[in-house]
Amino acid sequence: MRLLKLALVACFLWINFSLYGQTVQRLDSLFTTLDTAKHFNGNILVAQGDRVVYRRSVGFAQIDTHKTNTLGSAFQIGSVSKTFTSLAILQLVEKGRLSLDDSVQRFLPDFPFLTLTIRHLLSHTSGLPDKEELFFPKIDADTALRVSNQDIVPALIKWNRPLAFAPGSQWRYNNIGFALLALVVEKVSGEPFAIYLARHIFAPAGMKDSYLLGSRQNDPNRVSGYLVRHHYLGDLQNIELSGKVRRWSYNMRGLYGPTNIVSTTPDLLKFVLALDKHRLLGKKLLDEAFTPYRLTDGNPAMPDGEFGPAAYGLGWFLPVSGLGKIVMHTGREPGFFTFFCHDLKSGKTLILLDNAESTGFGDACKQTFNIIYGTEFFPPEPPRPQSLFLPYVRILLKDGADAAATFFNMHKADTAHYFTDERELNELGLELLSDRHNQAALETLKLCTLLFPQSWNTYDSYGKALLQSGRREDAIDMYRKSVEMFPENLPGKKILEELIAGK
Repeated sequence: MRLLKLALVACFLWINFSLYGQTVQRLDSLFTTLDTAKHFNGNILVAQGDRVVYRRSVGFAQIDTHKTNTLGSAFQIGSVSKTFTSLAILQLVEKGRLSLDDSVQRFLPDFPFLTLTIRHLLSHTSGLPDKEELFFPKIDADTALRVSNQDIVPALIKWNRPLAFAPGSQWRYNNIGFALLALVVEKVSGEPFAIYLARHIFAPAGMKDSYLLGSRQNDPNRVSGYLVRHHYLGDLQNIELSGKVRRWSYNMRGLYGPTNIVSTTPDLLKFVLALDKHRLLGKKLLDEAFTPYRLTDGNPAMPDGEFGPAAYGLGWFLPVSGLGKIVMHTGREPGFFTFFCHDLKSGKTLILLDNAESTGFGDACKQTFNIIYGTEFFPPEPPRPQSLFLPYVRILLKDGADAAATFFNMHKADTAHYFTDERELNELGLELLSDRHNQAALETLKLCTLLFPQSWNTYDSYGKALLQSGRREDAIDMYRKSVEMFPENLPGKKILEELIAGK
């Protein structure tokens, strides 16, 4: 009997070791392929409980110096920061310092919406304007403006409009709400948000390499964020140098609570382990955070996204998978993608951090999820058509307008292999214009007006290219057509008035 038991144990261990080995082998093959194709640039960690099943670093922490990512590389984790802000609020609730149904105005007396509660902010059911709606007009008027959390309440007072919907009645993702929650944490605790996180979350969880952006200087492990500078070149540019995302990476970078935490894959694993062991928060409130929020009509908030159907709790997405009790959050910053997923039932944890907005990031997350669960929860995507406009522009630059036109005419009917998108062609033309490839920009944007004649924006962009090329009269015609089609095109209208006045 004893020999039989030993044999069964040995068989069980062999099967588990075999499955473990297959999982590691499949993950290694996946990330080797992604690395070779330059479709992932960052760190991955897969764990079962406190046992790391797989971890790997791919690509560069700093492209210009060829400094590679390491297991200790620290990334901006974007909106995954919201899980920490939620935890900070819930810790204060547990200590009796506030209630989830307290009015926000109790802690921020000048806050102009009396019916909004802490729970509404945590669940994205507030109806507040988000940061772009609230601050873009101010930034456009003053490009040197640096927005902080302290600017939010005065901006809401000046905004002077009703909420988008009755609080609790709808779900709409909102960053401003979590910035307000960070202000509440500071008001109730008496500590700056960075200090609160360090003392009450990072230290108890053993997260020595995590901090709020700006609170630690000269971290040698912190990576740089990159994004595609020009799509027709396919090159990457440091976000600090990019004008495309300056409003987020510079003007609104000071907003904390919804974002701005820096962390590593090992530290994020320590975070979920500390949550599991209730070292950071008791079971009752943690269960509430992981329970779908019910809207006023009784239905759960269901903000479906790219990773399938999901409910939302208090600072956490709650996927509907049937595979376990999964809690997760994703993050996106200029230059950074984050996927942070934990199964409360099985103890599986999946963390991917990317610092180059890699095109294969979403697919990497889905395939990794499938591998560690041994399922096809995310079915393989069919081969997707490729862009027709990207090779067109590259041929245009390399071989000229005739060769580009020949290529375009040969393939424009081949919808099985190529797709056409107005926005992409318009952006490619504007990128060429920005790089002073004036003739190529004119060809590209002229083609855009011919292919998409019902779009006022195509004429606006073509007018800009004509003006930059010195063809003033033709530019007037294009701006006039754009404004006639869309009278609310106020920037185009202003340019048209100035051009006509200067004739």
